[in-house]
Amino acid sequence: MRLETEIAVATDPANVWAFLWNVERVARCLPGCREVRTITPHERYEALIAERVGPFRVEVPLDIRVLDADKQRRLKAEASGRDPRTGTSLRIVLDLRLEQAGSGSRLVIVTDAEISGRLVMFGHGLIRQKAGDMMTKFAETVRRELEDAG
Repeated sequence: MRLETEIAVATDPANVWAFLWNVERVARCLPGCREVRTITPHERYEALIAERVGPFRVEVPLDIRVLDADKQRRLKAEASGRDPRTGTSLRIVLDLRLEQAGSGSRLVIVTDAEISGRLVMFGHGLIRQKAGDMMTKFAETVRRELEDAG
């Protein structure tokens, strides 16, 4: 499943880039994300995503690895994990592209997600809707955080 979201913010790319590396702050923008830990700065992190999908409460411990970082232009990371209770596995590749846009910035967030296990029985439509809602909330919160700080 592929989702793309764009955020226009009234702050320059240097401020957005600094925000993106404040992993704990970015994680607070993602619904259900908690217990974020830095394992190796700018390389590896751990987090827990806990959300309700249909009748299930899914808790997925994530191993997050930075795959590529091109200063003030692009940040690509992969998160993967498995909920031991439901057997739901999750793999997400997050590709963030940052551009100057007038006196502000444009941040494009492309998410490729693979989900397997018990959640799949709810069908692609429900899962896509839940993921889309989470990405919309994430984008809105990131924009608000950036504009409040800038």
